[in-house]
Amino acid sequence: MPARFIVGTAFHHPDQRLTNDDLARTVSTTDEWIQTHTGIRERRRAEDDVNTSDLGVIATGRALDGGPWRPEELELLICATSTPDHLAPSTASYICNKLGLKAVAFDVNASCSGFIYGLAVASGLMETGAYERVALCAAEKYTRTIDYSDRRFSIFFGDSAGTVLLQSERPAVGAELLDLTMSNRNEGADLAVTPINGYFEMDGPAIKEVASAQLVDRSREMLERHGLAASDLRAFMAHQVNYRLLVELVAELGVTDEQHWHNVETRGNQGGAGIVTTYCAGVERHAGDLRDGDLLLLAVVGSGFTSGAALLRWVDESDR
Repeated sequence: MPARFIVGTAFHHPDQRLTNDDLARTVSTTDEWIQTHTGIRERRRAEDDVNTSDLGVIATGRALDGGPWRPEELELLICATSTPDHLAPSTASYICNKLGLKAVAFDVNASCSGFIYGLAVASGLMETGAYERVALCAAEKYTRTIDYSDRRFSIFFGDSAGTVLLQSERPAVGAELLDLTMSNRNEGADLAVTPINGYFEMDGPAIKEVASAQLVDRSREMLERHGLAASDLRAFMAHQVNYRLLVELVAELGVTDEQHWHNVETRGNQGGAGIVTTYCAGVERHAGDLRDGDLLLLAVVGSGFTSGAALLRWVDESDR
């Protein structure tokens, strides 16, 4: 691939915590049952008057404030979301307007795979030479789409946003996008649906089977394309669907606890934003021990069925 680098990161989780005990007050469940079946202890929930774009504004603003160029130099902003403010206009347009940005702005919807699909779109547009400075934000307010009287789905979801800044010029510190893949199994499109003016619905058992297989396939595909073993990775992260599924996934792939970055236990399933908040928080947490050349693998799956993977290589000129 042509050189693409992540040169800035930021993420946001709302302050409000929705614990398992909170849910047990309104539906027939317990903290023990939820943890046993999903591994989730709590999730974050935005206030009712907070939109998806508001979450994206915080993450994007933080990324730009800490980034290598001035906010007004941003040329393109893509928002990956399946919970937009409105059907039209784009949530990305709202983010830009609220931040006072003049960038070209539009949304990408690949459900929980949106961040990887957004990376592909951003990379392709950068390759044309039309855009040099790009922001990719993944933002979701799934709690707005959930019926909290339905135990099947209310136990999973949380709200969050994460943003990465991309450029073609090699940075002193950052991550190079080495490769990415996308894949669809469109015959499964009806297994997880959010109807217009309706609540999120899914076929849980069917979703688990397909999601697990797709995450394994995309991860192994990327490793095999580059002649890598799981032990070659510095970090692995997957769509934060639920912790129990992730434990099974990393065991099948041979990924160790030390390599496995995750946050679903305390942030919930954040839709397309979960993978980028995991990445951004992981990079922040491990800032002192990431080394030049470290490999990071991201794998996603979402309704559609969409799936994909991205292989990153850490850049640190001070290690050279």
